[in-house]
Amino acid sequence: MKILLCNVSKKYETNAHDYVGLFYLAGALERDGFEPLVFHGKPEKLLEEIEKHQPEAVGFSCDFDNTQLIVGLSKKIKEKWNIPIIVGGPQSIGLQQKFLQDSQADYILRGEGEVSLPRLLNAVLKAEGDLHEIKGLATIKDGIFIETTPPEIIEDLDGLPLPAYHCSLHKNHVYGKLIFTGRGCPYQCAYCAPSPGKHQVRLRSIPLVLSEIRLNLKNNPDLNYIIIMDDTFTLNRERIEEFCKGMKEIRKDRDLVWYCECHVGQIKNWMDILPTMIDAGLIRLQIGIESGDQKVIDQYNKHVKVPDIIEFVTYAANCGLAQIATNFIVGGPVEEKDATAGLIKTLTDQAPGVIDIITGFLRAYPGTQILENPEKFALQLHDETGLLSGDDYPFVTPKGRSQDQVMKDRQELNKVIRESMQKKIKNHELKQAAVMKQFKAAMNYGIRSRWFEEISANPRAYEYYYVIYLNEGQAFDESLDFSRDYPQRTFELWRTMTFTQGFPILDGMALSPLEYELLLCCAGKRSLEKIETELYSRFGDSYNNQAEFHEKLVDILYQFNFKYWLTHFMI
Repeated sequence: MKILLCNVSKKYETNAHDYVGLFYLAGALERDGFEPLVFHGKPEKLLEEIEKHQPEAVGFSCDFDNTQLIVGLSKKIKEKWNIPIIVGGPQSIGLQQKFLQDSQADYILRGEGEVSLPRLLNAVLKAEGDLHEIKGLATIKDGIFIETTPPEIIEDLDGLPLPAYHCSLHKNHVYGKLIFTGRGCPYQCAYCAPSPGKHQVRLRSIPLVLSEIRLNLKNNPDLNYIIIMDDTFTLNRERIEEFCKGMKEIRKDRDLVWYCECHVGQIKNWMDILPTMIDAGLIRLQIGIESGDQKVIDQYNKHVKVPDIIEFVTYAANCGLAQIATNFIVGGPVEEKDATAGLIKTLTDQAPGVIDIITGFLRAYPGTQILENPEKFALQLHDETGLLSGDDYPFVTPKGRSQDQVMKDRQELNKVIRESMQKKIKNHELKQAAVMKQFKAAMNYGIRSRWFEEISANPRAYEYYYVIYLNEGQAFDESLDFSRDYPQRTFELWRTMTFTQGFPILDGMALSPLEYELLLCCAGKRSLEKIETELYSRFGDSYNNQAEFHEKLVDILYQFNFKYWLTHFMI
């Protein structure tokens, strides 16, 4: 029996992701004798696949942005094919009787579905088993909304089959980038959806995890970056060390880097594990901060202190970690003025070129304290139907502030982030090693940090660092060797220089005759010594001696370097 599992979205390009959860479900169905098919893409393509494959049932993964989309698709499927429709996924905990009535879907299946979904399909399609014994199920029977006992929590994760990527309908898509080593999180942040089993940590054995990674590498020769999806991968030091030991062995045969999340409140007790993780290929680490105001952080129940965050970020950057990702929430409880902006500036100062900051609106997910008791946080919900939002949940603001004001707050915070970064770039305050890691992450592994984007937005800086990244030039330092250094421009003059006012202007700077001629000479074809000799013969009369001219030349060279106009190489 064919069972189609799908994730649909109009907003996001779903083909860019793995949707590993669907493939774990597919593996469980396949083990139980079903023929699962997995689809992730645009809704109009889904109906074509149903027509082509004629499945016996369809399962939808309900996420934060596709609830209303599923309602419409479910009705169309029901009207044309009249097959069972099951809706699960991370947001299914918020679905109730009205959703079933509006969508004409048959069942809501909450929680981890690897055990309950095969049982449900056996009961529905094969008349094997009792629906009432399936945990986490909601349906309408004889006009009455029925909910069974809470969802089953899977204790033995090692007993689950590996993701059945071969069940994908997207034959040109390569999988294996996403992996999990455990499920659950011991923390209870106020804004985080408490899905069934969320607060019960269960871990897979590291040898099994490493075996899955090796299998994914075998099946995907181009795979060079994996994302560990766990909420709390860094809970246990010994387990991290075991994972890193295995990754170092894997990396002997393959250039493979990885990402994970961590909770600063936990890992601060043994930060010295970071060099081990970096040595094993850790390239990007995400930490939760959410606010620069300690009172708000405490309201969110995050169990972390601002000084610990600053200390951790500073230490991680000094250890050589390429990227530290974090997010600040906009629209949450009222903060002390400039608290978040101040922390952003501090982190940018402590980890320039490394700390990768984004912002996001507070979301009122089903089951969260934010949704169920906004008054506790002095918050208010707007558009509770979600019809005016890009996703399916209410817009949240502090009491007394409008949606427009909160959107402006986010714009202002993003301005602080960008200006802080651009200032570092403009003033050459980034360590070259940190920038080179951003280029390597982007060029080798497709990991484009905000630093890389901001450097790319500065054409001169991008060209400068790109030349250095390609090892076709290097930055000037205090030990210039005029006999061996060959200076070269990082751009083409005809594209960038103007003469509209009768004299050369580059990046808004008017060039003196000496500066212009020096720039012309910096084509990577002559040493500084030969360039100096030529220019001294033409401009030397304005100086007391060649030593004074030499000092002036060095000063101009460093100015050019500071403006990202020049690099040099040695012969």
